[in-house]
Amino acid sequence: MLPHLTEPYTSALRAALEYIHTRYAPTGILVSGTIIRGNPHPASDLDFVVVHPHHWRQRTQRWFGDVPGEMFVNPPFELERAMHRDAASGRPIMPHMLATGVILHDPTNTVNGLQQLAEELLDKGLSCSSESLSLQRYAIATWFEDAVDIALIAPDLASAFITETLLSSVRLMFLDDGQWIPRQKLLLSEFERRYPDWGTLVRTSLRCASVAEQLDLAAPFIEHVASVTGFFEWESEPQTVAP
Repeated sequence: MLPHLTEPYTSALRAALEYIHTRYAPTGILVSGTIIRGNPHPASDLDFVVVHPHHWRQRTQRWFGDVPGEMFVNPPFELERAMHRDAASGRPIMPHMLATGVILHDPTNTVNGLQQLAEELLDKGLSCSSESLSLQRYAIATWFEDAVDIALIAPDLASAFITETLLSSVRLMFLDDGQWIPRQKLLLSEFERRYPDWGTLVRTSLRCASVAEQLDLAAPFIEHVASVTGFFEWESEPQTVAP
């Protein structure tokens, strides 16, 4: 049964389903996104998880009328891998898509099983390793040090480095507190809601026209998250490499 939607979404959903069945002969289809969850905005799209039995994956974007649609075409085992990768990174994009989606076609019950796994991973919570978190701290400290080094000779690039460092620090702060990283579009609003003082500082720094002022504002936040703002003393775990 199709979810109850208003126009133009109902027509777009029907057209997308016809396209998916014709092109992919899928063994399972799930649709997700803000349109399906009932809170669309002008740029919202329909997100389809398309399951097929072949050993390849593909991502497709198409217009269906005036509504954009994204299709994530995968065999079941690759969707399982993607969900575990997402969970390990702290950004559960595919688990969230599957857990909040509506199953449209599932004759073999495969999509239902994937949806249950997605819900289990989300309920289980973060599984980021300490080494992964340390590596992110290293990257943040290095980017900020680079921004300081080039602030006078390449202020535009320095500002871009600071922006990336601030956003990476925001994500890391969620992970440090055992929280999933919010979706990109909600990253700063969720950060401000959870950490209002730091959120105000980050917003102010991102809006600065002066690189020098941006560095001064960002430094205490970077130091709070990464523990340093310059050279980062750290080592990775030894990894076996093939000859």
